[in-house]
Amino acid sequence: MSIAEIRNAIDSLNPRDKALLTAELVAMNAEPELGQLEKALSRGVDDVDAGRVREVEEVKNMIRGWTSKSRSPIARSAFPAFVPS
Repeated sequence: MSIAEIRNAIDSLNPRDKALLTAELVAMNAEPELGQLEKALSRGVDDVDAGRVREVEEVKNMIRGWTSKSRSPIARSAFPAFVPS
């Protein structure tokens, strides 16, 4: 398969599948530095200790809403992202 054929195949994907492919490609190349990883894990633990957590199903539903092409940017602005206090 040529690069042009791959590009054409990607162009034919729906927005959700393009987003999933992008996330997967980024994840394949992402290797955080040890210091960055430790800081991120520490922030996560601090959030859990402070009670800033969400149920897995709630997060899945939030992500579905973010990636849904049926929701407009105006509708998304009515449900702002969770911002810890």
